[in-house]
Parts: sequence; structure tokens; C-alpha cells
Amino acid sequence: MVAAVRKLEPHDAAACDAIVAGLPEWFGNQQGIRDCAIAVRSHAGLVATDEIGVTGFLTWTQDRERGVAEITWMAVRADLRRHGIGRSLLGALIERLQEERVHRLDVKTLSERAAYAPYAETRDFYLANGFEPIAELDIWDEENPAVLMRRSL
Repeated sequence: MVAAVRKLEPHDAAACDAIVAGLPEWFGNQQGIRDCAIAVRSHAGLVATDEIGVTGFLTWTQDRERGVAEITWMAVRADLRRHGIGRSLLGALIERLQEERVHRLDVKTLSERAAYAPYAETRDFYLANGFEPIAELDIWDEENPAVLMRRSL
């Protein structure tokens, strides 16, 4: 399944919230759910769509002076995971960032130190798409150690 990808619009926020609600294994932290809801309403973003509606989304921030962007949130509807939607979103983002002369893309996700199986899939996705682990970070809480992953563009 190749998804149509377009700019995230304000009217997409409720669909993004619904995707998050359908992924409790990845979105079980209430503060994270609130932060994601804010991001889909305030950050730059992309959505993947099909004839029914939004199937996935990602948001990012960007430091134009440094030429660096960071994925802040990304999710694909539970029943459509592993169908190329995440890859389509990421590819569209990379193409856009390259046009804007961004040279690096970062993402933070749950570290393997947390030993939480669902996030092994998340890290594997980023690794398969050219990201490399750069640093272990203790920026969230003790139960949620982070790993910073990076990809050159």
C-alpha cells in the first residue's frame, strides 16, 4: 500500500488523536498523549491518507540556521502498520527537508534499556531507514530512557 502524503492540516488533528488512541502499546503515557495532541496542532507535519481518511502522521521541528530537523511524533493506524505508510511519510519528509537544505534528521525514541518489546519495532524501523543510534539520553523519566537516532540527508 503506497499512501498519498500531504501536509498536516488543522482538521486532521482529531484523526491523528484517534490513531494515537488505537496504539496503546506505544502511547500509554498520558503526558506523551497530551504532548502529541499539541504537536499535531502546532508543529509542521504530514499525513498519509487513503480513500477513507488519515492512515498515519508525523510531525517535526526544524532549526533552519543549523540545518537540522527532528521528528517529534509519528504513528500509523494499528491495522495498517507494516504496509509502507511510515516509509512513505518518512520519504516525503526527507524529500522536503532536502529541498530546504536540511542536512540532518534526528529522532528520539524509547531506548532498548527499557526492554519494552513494542519499541524494538520502532527502533528497527528507524535503523532500516538509515538512522543510527547516537546517544543514550535520560531526558524523560527512569522508566523511559531515550535513544537519539540520527540520519544524514
